[in-house]
Amino acid sequence: MKIIFCLITIALLCGCMTPKGDYHIVAEDEFGRDLAPNIKFVAQNGTGITSTKISLCAVSPGAIIRVYDLHTNEEIKSLSPRKCR
Repeated sequence: MKIIFCLITIALLCGCMTPKGDYHIVAEDEFGRDLAPNIKFVAQNGTGITSTKISLCAVSPGAIIRVYDLHTNEEIKSLSPRKCR
C-alpha cells in the first residue's frame, strides 16, 4: 500500500513539473507560415507555456504551435509541435 501511494505521489509531482529556461512560442498555419509575424511570445523560466499554447489555439483553430529555446533557437521536442483543434 505504501509503495502504491509513493508511486502515485511521484507520478503527480512529475506531471506538474514546469520546464526551466526561456522559450519563445510560434503559431504557424499548415504551410509553416507564422500567424503572428510581428509578435514574439516569450515564456521566461518556463512559466506561461501552457496558457500561451491554449490561448493561441483558441484564437487560431487548426494552427500548429511550436516551442523553441530562446537562446539556442532549437525546437523543444517534449513541448511541440502541438496541433490545435
